[in-house]
Amino acid sequence: MDQTTPNADDDERPWRDKFHAVFAKEIEAINSRREATRKLATPASGKTLDAVGLALSGGGIRSASVCLGVVQALNNQGLLSRIDYLSTVSGGGYLGSSLSATLTCHKDFVFGGSAAPLAGAAPATDISDTPAVGHLRNYSNYLIPRGFRDVLSAAAIVLRGLVANLSLVVPVLLLLAAVTAWSNPVRTSLGKSDFFGVDLSQFLTRNFGVTLVAGLTLLGLFLLWALARSSPWLARRLGWMDIVGGVLLVAFAAIAFFEFQPFVIEGMFQIADHNNGNPSGLVLGLFTSWVKTLAAAAAPVTALVVMFQRQIGAFLNSATAGSSLAAQASAIAIKLAVWVAGLALPLIIWVAYLYLSYWAIANDGKRTAEQVRCPPTAISATVNIQQQDGASTATLQGSLQPDDASRCAAAAPADSSSPQAWAHTPNWLIWLSKFMPGRVPEGHLMPALYVAVALLVFVLSWPLAPNANSLHRLYRDRLGKAFLFDPRHRRGARPSANEPSREQGRDFVNVSGMRLSTLSTAQAPYHLINAALNIQGSDFANRRGRNADFFVFSKYSTGSQATGYAPTDRLEAAAAELDLATAMAISGAAASANMGSKTIRPLTPTLALLNIRLGYWLTNPAFFAAAGSGTAAGADVKSSWTPTHRTTRYLWSELSGRLYENSDEIYLTDGGHIENLGIYELLRRQCRLIIAVDAEADSAMHFPSLVTLQRYARIDLGIRIYLPWAPIQAATLGCMAVNAGKLPPPPPSKEPHGPHVAIGIIDYGGGEKGTLVYIKSSLSGDENDYVRDYARRHAQFPHEATGDQFFSEEQFEVYRALGFHIAHGLLCGADDVSVASDGGDPVVTKFSDAGNATVAAVRAALGLSVEEEGEGAGSGV
Repeated sequence: MDQTTPNADDDERPWRDKFHAVFAKEIEAINSRREATRKLATPASGKTLDAVGLALSGGGIRSASVCLGVVQALNNQGLLSRIDYLSTVSGGGYLGSSLSATLTCHKDFVFGGSAAPLAGAAPATDISDTPAVGHLRNYSNYLIPRGFRDVLSAAAIVLRGLVANLSLVVPVLLLLAAVTAWSNPVRTSLGKSDFFGVDLSQFLTRNFGVTLVAGLTLLGLFLLWALARSSPWLARRLGWMDIVGGVLLVAFAAIAFFEFQPFVIEGMFQIADHNNGNPSGLVLGLFTSWVKTLAAAAAPVTALVVMFQRQIGAFLNSATAGSSLAAQASAIAIKLAVWVAGLALPLIIWVAYLYLSYWAIANDGKRTAEQVRCPPTAISATVNIQQQDGASTATLQGSLQPDDASRCAAAAPADSSSPQAWAHTPNWLIWLSKFMPGRVPEGHLMPALYVAVALLVFVLSWPLAPNANSLHRLYRDRLGKAFLFDPRHRRGARPSANEPSREQGRDFVNVSGMRLSTLSTAQAPYHLINAALNIQGSDFANRRGRNADFFVFSKYSTGSQATGYAPTDRLEAAAAELDLATAMAISGAAASANMGSKTIRPLTPTLALLNIRLGYWLTNPAFFAAAGSGTAAGADVKSSWTPTHRTTRYLWSELSGRLYENSDEIYLTDGGHIENLGIYELLRRQCRLIIAVDAEADSAMHFPSLVTLQRYARIDLGIRIYLPWAPIQAATLGCMAVNAGKLPPPPPSKEPHGPHVAIGIIDYGGGEKGTLVYIKSSLSGDENDYVRDYARRHAQFPHEATGDQFFSEEQFEVYRALGFHIAHGLLCGADDVSVASDGGDPVVTKFSDAGNATVAAVRAALGLSVEEEGEGAGSGV
């Protein structure tokens, strides 16, 4: 295995040359499945690899269903054995992992029976079901296959994760509140510059003294910096000052914010006074009330935005691309909602801190209007009344006494040790404070209690493992149960106690624990499971602002260009939870606080705290690569890959987005967070033929994942892709318009047959060419009856939202049937195909047209006849 380092991008050689050992092992695995006459030799640098790759795109259960139909058609035509690489992303990985697992266990394709042609018809238009397909149908609603029981268990797991995250936030809140209350033990001290009992107002101004000193100091430092820049010698040596300046600005803002807190807490006391009948001093109280109201109002917005984060992200991408005023207004409104949602949880946490501080400060000030009406002493008064003529004079003398002495005594300013001073504090908190040791001063019982509880919660939460309480394990177990099974054995009537999820049905034996390193390469294509390595904090690897790198799991190697590649079996030995089910779930971890290029920055802290975290923390392959090199450096990093990345570290990394390619553990999410088609890794290997299934949600038919791939391929690899996809777009949009009632249906005699497929040319450079067969989830109007009926009733078909992961039997079948229809229509020559010509205009022809050079290249790579069949050159596009 090559020794690689996190800064592997410094090496400008092609991927195959930099990671020669990785590529050589893959060639060895491919050759173990090929016939003796078709063995591959490692190609020279820059030369095309004579291999066929199949890429299955992301899209959740929708993509898995479409891909199932496509793979069934390939197998029905005897072409699955010609596939050398299987590259999957997200939902395509559901089906791809199931294919790899069943081929490893059974050694034969179990998802399709023999062809069943109709009488008098040449090719079959569908195939019979098998028990394995029935198993997938049973679990099309894979997240809650048992209905309400699974909903309850999932809710319990979500709540457990929230409690785990709360245990990491509570100590920080308690410590901050303890510092505030210790510095301001009584209400009258809130208006002073006080730090742990030291009155700073005698040295500084009464209010914001520390902020004033920090601001003046900052101005002085900036002046010195400006003077230093005038000296070339100093300017060269102080290049790091811009970073220091930024840190100082953040520190100054933090100081000002914390000095502002006592005034907000005083506002809370003023609200209490107002409620008790004292209307004075309500300005700060109104501000505090406004903050709490805003936090409460923003909470529902947060819930909605979090629930529809994927749709919002997709809408933002499409809306910002539009130039109309309505599109721009919609984009602004959505962005505003995202920012409100992002601020809601921090506001709620701030309000929690304020209440904790408020409860821990004694109220020694005037509390009610009774204090105004009850003077401390009797009042004497003499009143002289004199007539205008001065004839008579009357004198009234007396004293005004309180009606109720006890009432005025109760209204007097409270001592910090009296019960009245803590009337605003919950009784349960006062009760807990009584358990503090007697050595704690009376006025500091609450801060001491906060510190004790914070330390206790921190110690209890320290052993929490990074992935133990995220949603990853729930997602992984449900996916594994649905897609990873041994088709040779059904579960017995009395399953053993250690079988996972045995309550979900006694069907095929689950093989979720199958190791990646045990996948068969003699029976199955070499499987590349694509994920996204999140590197938002990396100034080096993330210099292009993608926030992610391409990460791959496979039988022999696991890693990325940023981290290097480690032997998979060694990585599995250290990371006990790493197996096929884990890799499949990571590849489909669509919902997360950090989502590579799809990250919604304002929502990152909120999603992390709410435990919307399907991603996975994995031991960094970079350290394994170094440790496995046999060098002295390997021994030095051995302790680095020991799983010690505790909860406090990983959560704050996710909250802040400070994720790096050279940390001891790396954060992985959905491969679609950087490239959703699974084609990129096949381009790196320069495959001669790539068959790609695009089943993402693309109701507007803008082909966004394809466009993104073309950009990445051109920038990173110098590869150009020419693909005539416009006829697919026109056919599908027309068909969807007919289904929506916007256009009349075409006459039966003019019903089109495709195109659903485009065949393009890959220019690897240096005169090396490849071919891309691009299969798009699309409509043309010639699908079978129940597919067309479903499309008529569901206007978004076949691009219903990926958020719908709860497929019914009908949904699963119509998407599977569509996938089979598209691939079968292509391979048997029944449907039109849009084909690129090398140096000429694209044409619409049939796959049976071996006279077309591009089609002939595909047929040759698949081992099909390349003799002309009289179809002609096809019509121009």
